Amino acid sequence: MKIVSLSKQFSDLKVLDRFSLELPDRGIVALMGPSGSGKTTLLSIISGALPADSGIVEKRGNCSAVFQEDRLLPWINVLENVEIVLDKKCQGKGIGLKLLDEIGLSGTESQSIQSLSGGMQRRVSICRALAYDAPLLLMDEPFKGLDTAIKKQVMDMMVSHSRTQLVLLVTHDLQETLYLADELYILEGPPLCIKKHCSIPESQNERGEDFYLKYQNLMIDLKNHRKSSLIKSK
Repeated sequence: MKIVSLSKQFSDLKVLDRFSLELPDRGIVALMGPSGSGKTTLLSIISGALPADSGIVEKRGNCSAVFQEDRLLPWINVLENVEIVLDKKCQGKGIGLKLLDEIGLSGTESQSIQSLSGGMQRRVSICRALAYDAPLLLMDEPFKGLDTAIKKQVMDMMVSHSRTQLVLLVTHDLQETLYLADELYILEGPPLCIKKHCSIPESQNERGEDFYLKYQNLMIDLKNHRKSSLIKSK
């Protein structure tokens, strides 16, 4: 995916000012930066939900998304929420059931959305995004509301799916980034700009204790960056 000179302004606020970025076709790329810097605006433009004032987004085909809000439909059941993104001919072929089982929600397919906890609803929204099977998956703070064990299960699921698609992940969680990401961009803004880029070549299977020791300095840099950004915003 290639982003070229993307600009977006709201009244007098320049959120994006000729922002450019080139990303691989596969893998997980994490975007970290302070709230309000322009990350969600960037994802909204990439998805086509928000028009840019100028600039180009070049991507392969369509994209799917996990938003900050679950955006589930309360008048249909769990399985129907997952499969609503599928063509009619693909619905009822077990795609939704397989994803629900993989994410730990087997047996909930006929339940109403209102009967689920917040964390369960979050997982349904992730299943819906994965059901669409687009070459690009946008995830805006997707793991909020999930407990530690469930989050690890879902993150392992994302690693598996990233072998065939590009996952663009917005997160404030350092552990999520180091567990998942193949590349990391630390951002500032507005206007949104790249403060630091880091490639993480180790596979997820190699990310044990030695890995986290190796990237300890990166974690310290990220924490210091977050603290300085908070101070600047006050």
